[in-house]
Amino acid sequence: MNPLDAMGKLFYNRQLTYGYAAARVRARKALLLQQSFYEDLLNQRTFDGMIAMLERTYYKKVLTGGVLQEYFTPGEGSRFIEMAAEIHYKDVVNKVRSFTPEDGLPVVNMLMRKWDILNLRTIISSRRMGKKWEDIYPYLVSAGELSVSDLKRIAESDPEKLYVRIRSTSVGRQVLSHSSKELRGTELEQMFIKAVKNAEVLNQLQVILDSSYYNYLEDSIVSSDKDIVWIKNTVSKEIDLKNIINVLRLKEHGVNEVSMLEPHLIKGGRARAGYPEELLKAGNYKEIVQIIRPLFKLEKEEYGSLAELETAMQQQLAKERVRIFYRNPVSIATIVGFLLIKEEEMNNLRKIVRGKDYHLSPEEIKPMLVYY
Repeated sequence: MNPLDAMGKLFYNRQLTYGYAAARVRARKALLLQQSFYEDLLNQRTFDGMIAMLERTYYKKVLTGGVLQEYFTPGEGSRFIEMAAEIHYKDVVNKVRSFTPEDGLPVVNMLMRKWDILNLRTIISSRRMGKKWEDIYPYLVSAGELSVSDLKRIAESDPEKLYVRIRSTSVGRQVLSHSSKELRGTELEQMFIKAVKNAEVLNQLQVILDSSYYNYLEDSIVSSDKDIVWIKNTVSKEIDLKNIINVLRLKEHGVNEVSMLEPHLIKGGRARAGYPEELLKAGNYKEIVQIIRPLFKLEKEEYGSLAELETAMQQQLAKERVRIFYRNPVSIATIVGFLLIKEEEMNNLRKIVRGKDYHLSPEEIKPMLVYY
């Protein structure tokens, strides 16, 4: 077979494999909320007005029935809208799964396992506050692999059986086996038991769960589609962002030795060796920006607070994730990119309603939004 024939065969196979799914997600992308809609939403003075606007979009079904109405009422305002955004996101993810090609489905499932990890974190922290399943369930986003019944069994487990219950799932077996902490099973089991009662242990466990998930992704995410490299680059950048923020938060709390940072860092990413020590030694945010510039080319030279810097880094990462959709019109990147854009739509709605709760003006909220 000559090179032109081989290239034609590769192109044909990609079209055959991803053509239908790519067309479906492009049609769904046309339904996403646009910049003009967000601007009109920001100008609404009441949550009732915002809900009325959303009811004129593809959010209508979620807002007017189903599980949302079982747990919340429109009178609850911001929480009602947040929950609608989360439920809608979950429904869209599960729909996209149903038509994702066999070659790309493992990639989608691996990426969506982040919601399993976030749900486990929510369950454990909620259990520490004495909350029951009925109180926890509305705050879970079941877009991962764990079903609602799986999450219910975990949430209702005795603390002594919590780790065993999680390990009995495929998520628990595969993700927790990638813990960068290299703890033995019995040590990790004790952490789960203690985390329900101890805030410090809970914080340590949350770092372990995050580390396990990202290590699992870096080791496991594969596909015959060459565009997978763009997805893996985004995963690496997420690791860098989390590590940088963890170092700077610990620095604010008085940590000044690199050895004290290591338990809080996730293996992987693309940051150069030695950057944690450089961040600890930095005298101001201008110096910090220079250290992280190879990874995050931020618009400003200096920031007034860690919260402001973190927001800027998250904004840049979000924009890079959105660009995955446009890398190739027919590939796994099209599907994953759409799901990342859909997540940003959910995040935009969250930012708007939370900003309203804190009495921020539209001009203060707008820079936080990500457009696509």
